[in-house]
Amino acid sequence: MNTQNEQRVRDDGRSEDLDGFRKDLLDAVLTRVPDNSSQEELAFAFVCEVGSRLADAEEFQDFIPCHFTGTGYRGRKLRVDGYEIDETDDSIRLLIADFNGGTDIVTLTKTRAEAVFSQLKSFVEESASGRILNSPHGDSQQTRELSGLIEQKHGFRGYGSRSTSRYRLYMITDSFLSDRLKDLPIEWIDGVPVEFHIWDIARLRAVSTSILGTEELEIDFRKFVKGGLPCLQTSQTEDYDGYLCVIPGDALTEIYDLYGSRLLEGNVRSFLSTKGKINRGIQGTIRKEPERFFIYNNGITATATEASVEKTEYGDRLVSVTYFQIVNGGQTTASLHVAKHKDKADLASINVQMKLSVVKARDTEMLDNLIQNIARFSNSQNKVSDADFFSNHPFHRAMERRSRAIKAPAAVGAQFNTHWFYERARGQYRNEQSKMTLAQKRAFQRENPRSQLIVKTDLAKNENSWRKLPYIVSRGAQKNFLNFAEYVGKEYGDDGRIFDNDNYFKEMVSRTILFKFIERMVSKAKATWYGGDYRAQIVTYTFSRLIDLIESEAHGYVLNLKSIWTNQGISSALAEQLEIIAKAVSVAITTPPVAQMNVGEWCKKEANWQKVQELQILLLDDLRSELISKEEALNNHIDGKNQGAQDSAINTVMKVVKLSQSGCWARLSQWSQRYLPIYGMEADLVRNASRQGWVPSDRQAAKLIQLLKRMEQEGFRTD
Repeated sequence: MNTQNEQRVRDDGRSEDLDGFRKDLLDAVLTRVPDNSSQEELAFAFVCEVGSRLADAEEFQDFIPCHFTGTGYRGRKLRVDGYEIDETDDSIRLLIADFNGGTDIVTLTKTRAEAVFSQLKSFVEESASGRILNSPHGDSQQTRELSGLIEQKHGFRGYGSRSTSRYRLYMITDSFLSDRLKDLPIEWIDGVPVEFHIWDIARLRAVSTSILGTEELEIDFRKFVKGGLPCLQTSQTEDYDGYLCVIPGDALTEIYDLYGSRLLEGNVRSFLSTKGKINRGIQGTIRKEPERFFIYNNGITATATEASVEKTEYGDRLVSVTYFQIVNGGQTTASLHVAKHKDKADLASINVQMKLSVVKARDTEMLDNLIQNIARFSNSQNKVSDADFFSNHPFHRAMERRSRAIKAPAAVGAQFNTHWFYERARGQYRNEQSKMTLAQKRAFQRENPRSQLIVKTDLAKNENSWRKLPYIVSRGAQKNFLNFAEYVGKEYGDDGRIFDNDNYFKEMVSRTILFKFIERMVSKAKATWYGGDYRAQIVTYTFSRLIDLIESEAHGYVLNLKSIWTNQGISSALAEQLEIIAKAVSVAITTPPVAQMNVGEWCKKEANWQKVQELQILLLDDLRSELISKEEALNNHIDGKNQGAQDSAINTVMKVVKLSQSGCWARLSQWSQRYLPIYGMEADLVRNASRQGWVPSDRQAAKLIQLLKRMEQEGFRTD
């Protein structure tokens, strides 16, 4: 999409840094499409890749690719590439891409950006008015449903009730915006504000290198409260600085209007969108006793990575914060937002107390863990389950450890073995390479190809599809992830032996290979039976229907995952079977039982899965001959669990010895004498563990770790 106004970026050295990042980004795009793909297919893969990265950066929660180009009223150009309905702040987020894909980075002008945005805004206006529904170009079922959703929520000209608080329009590009203009001025559609956000290659790179893998949003409170927020510093440690602040209700609502659910820590956002954000008690206080809101409400708990405090004649004032996240009090924030905009409530007399922890850490993982723990404990009296904080679960460490140690067999045509790289913490794959030389980086990528990168949310999609839960997978990455977290939490046990073993890891990778194959197969079928919509839903339903078909038609036999691992691919018989299933699934899930029913919503219903299970599909004889008995598969699992138990015992002993070397057990002995005495065998074990060179038995090590966990809950710190 080069124009005369676009040029090769040559400035103060920034292009050299961006070149490498952009090349990596385009390489990631290429892994999503077959060879010799068209520019349109590459552009859509770019949308999917960047959409996924913006979800990781918490700019989106469950981004849905949805491509449409057409012509609207009076010949206006219309286009959209993806969207998200944000239930937590009632906004609609829509995305459009400007993909160049050439060798060189080009400069994106403001004129070009405005022209691209105009197509997206026109799409919103046509949808809100209902005109696009009658357009001959609106032949995409997914687009028609998105347009209808916009029309319904917009409440055009008083038709229906308006529920859209604002439109947030995003433009993504692999070009460089020379003046670093991030946002264009707000516009309006029938009184609804429209924001414009540009994510160029430099902004994408900045997020990729930030300490938390998200945009380090800076909020200047002086824009909302004259002089900043009254505050009192309550504590100062190596880990954090603590403040108590007061924020006016109007100011909190304005900040939430401007930044939306980006302010809410990811788990809190998921909790709100799942449980509903309206608290009747809060609403009642706002309406009836707003002046008592401060004493009745618990306020909010927030974190930041930096804070600026100024001393004034009226006391300390918090003037700005970086990476501000509300980790508790999401319902309070959202309820104030609803009261002001829907109920037209007066918030002038409402003040909200805020506990702010400005966290300090030496590295990304430590910082992320600290914020997660603050969120966990501040929500301990709310109905936020441990699954919401699953990111710190030992399951992830087990997958990470196995992925670095186990090499996959060489794929067909390859001359070397590779790793399937599991990214436990955001940005690990990129960070591993950050300090490497070019030669080292090439060697790393050869052994750890990007096409074999597994992230947490993708693993959850693969595993829940295998568990025959396609309707859960279709509810979005975050809700599906929480469902998988609950399953692992229940099944993990004390040592995680059923997950923390080589066999489980290899089978998990085999399921990933299968899932990725279905994705590629569906994309390739766009010229034949695949209409271009609802790929994600077709993929998960196809995967689950395959497992269901084998269970119902080949009693006592299961898919040979070991063969998939050995060959790093699937057989021709399995590929043929998958295409048969996918064709049938594609028709079934896009034909809801009620006319005009939203397909995306229909796919989230268990009733849809039941309908798909009823499809008459034959199990191919060639595939049947490749299946293995349940007994053989069970023996593999038993061997894996036994190996997992042995590995767990060894790791526990090593952990006890390592803690002994750091002086942890000696400190625990002293701490217990002062605060909480330890008696009997446990006291003997702690004394022995305090001696350098002592190695416990498996059972002794397990008891010591159990004791340590108990003492940590009572206040002992290992570091």
